[in-house]
Amino acid sequence: MFFKSFRKYTKKIRAHNFFAILYFNFKMLPFRQAIKLPFDFYYSVRFHNLSGKVVLNCKEVYRGMFKFGGRGSEMFSRTTTIIDLKGTLELKGPLEIGHGCLLRIENAATVSFGANVRLGALTKMFAEHRIIFGDEIDFSWESQIFDTNFHYIKDVKNNTIGSRVGSVKIGSRNWFGNRVTVMKDTVTPDDMIVASNSLCNKDYSGLPIYSVIGGIPAKQIASNKQRLFENLVDVSQLNDK
Repeated sequence: MFFKSFRKYTKKIRAHNFFAILYFNFKMLPFRQAIKLPFDFYYSVRFHNLSGKVVLNCKEVYRGMFKFGGRGSEMFSRTTTIIDLKGTLELKGPLEIGHGCLLRIENAATVSFGANVRLGALTKMFAEHRIIFGDEIDFSWESQIFDTNFHYIKDVKNNTIGSRVGSVKIGSRNWFGNRVTVMKDTVTPDDMIVASNSLCNKDYSGLPIYSVIGGIPAKQIASNKQRLFENLVDVSQLNDK
């Protein structure tokens, strides 16, 4: 029993990337925040660029508050989590970035996370202008969040070229199934569910509370459905029948 517990403990310790933890915290944060080691990194991590800035707008800062690279590592083969931070990363509460994710924030861009946002393993996020998350948000694995089309597209009929860059705003208590793609100009209201393999590309804020959207492009497919986040559920009230 002792050796089994010891192996489990040492395995958990080895999962941490201590070089990445020390390097990122002390490079990106003031000493009074860095010494608390709020950023926690797991397994392989690559810092492609760290010329941007991190802003912590939290009531408190504590060890392991922001976790990168651990979530979903038990489900997928080991791969590298990539951080490319040239713009501004604002954090307002606990955050989990899943295993093998790519987080890219360009020079003029801002990404703002509310409290308790979780991005599933292998998720990719590219920000060229602004992406804003509310509180208590779950993205499942292999999702994509982009505020840009990456390329210009010309309408040859009227000879106009649309904007390549927009913004994304995700409401609080949103749940996104696996392999959802969120494109520029997406706005979601609070308390929404997005079905797996959907494409979000417009303002959905006019939909009723507790709506479910899905499809390509996504549209309302159900109503009066609420995702229950496990950390907010009173298990004594569950009906298992």
